[in-house]
Amino acid sequence: MIELPAADRFGEGRDDNPYWNESVWFSFSIPQRRVHGMIQYYFRPNMGMLNGGPVMWDPSGTSQWDCLYYNWSHLQAMPAGAEKFAMTARNSLTVEVLEPLSRYRIGYDKDDFRMELIWEAVGPIHELHTGDRGQQATAKFHLEQPGRMTGTVHRHGESYPIDCFSMRDTSYGARDYESLACGGYFWGIADGSAFHALCMGEGRTAKCVGGFLWRNGELGSLVDGGREILAYGRFGPSRVAFDGTDHLGRTVHATGVIDPGLIFTGYTDHTVVWSLSEWDVDGVTHWGDNQEFSPAERFRRLARGEIAREA
Repeated sequence: MIELPAADRFGEGRDDNPYWNESVWFSFSIPQRRVHGMIQYYFRPNMGMLNGGPVMWDPSGTSQWDCLYYNWSHLQAMPAGAEKFAMTARNSLTVEVLEPLSRYRIGYDKDDFRMELIWEAVGPIHELHTGDRGQQATAKFHLEQPGRMTGTVHRHGESYPIDCFSMRDTSYGARDYESLACGGYFWGIADGSAFHALCMGEGRTAKCVGGFLWRNGELGSLVDGGREILAYGRFGPSRVAFDGTDHLGRTVHATGVIDPGLIFTGYTDHTVVWSLSEWDVDGVTHWGDNQEFSPAERFRRLARGEIAREA
């Protein structure tokens, strides 16, 4: 058996904290149809628990009860002998490493919804480092990597061919979501180019606390920058502008148009508006997404109109 590199295995140094978390996420989309989706799951090995699965949506339904598909299953038992990228979950999700750090097979077959997908890297791995205490409390180790997802999704007799840019991430560490405040986690990918950023803060402006810029074959970690919300939709931003600087001194300016997005409540104490996004970076379209997160009670009050967003 091939010895997998550390990023493809469960994390080192696990303690007995019941909230130790091992997470995996892949995106997929059909931009021209405004279809967006994800495969996300996380292990809580000290609880013997596995959460997650596939989700797919478009503007016709942006709640878990009316989107195209939702089986982000809570309270699955951790499969015997499971590895981080080699397992079959109770809800039929299967993941397999084809080439370490670069190619993964994803399968699923339940409720007349079937996935046959391959994720392949198009750029290097970036390890997220941030000085934000809230973010540090959610992961000891966290990486992102730009890639491409190909294959087919079948839903109730309809086939959805998938051939899109796709980000993946994986992390490990004791995860305390209650410490996480408000912000956006977003990214965009084009041929030979990608960026990713995590910005924290309420209101129209948020400070960049981590991310990367990949351009001309060089990967740089973001060291400065921020995001401004230019316009709001019903539950989250609809247009934004981002400016960042990496450790090599290079800058990125991106403007994004953000779809209404799925109202994702899988984390229970945080709500995420998870959206397909179209970014303009120096006149080049980068497809990606925006994950706008907020404490659940704050989101409820915003949605009910009890508190106002900053004008």
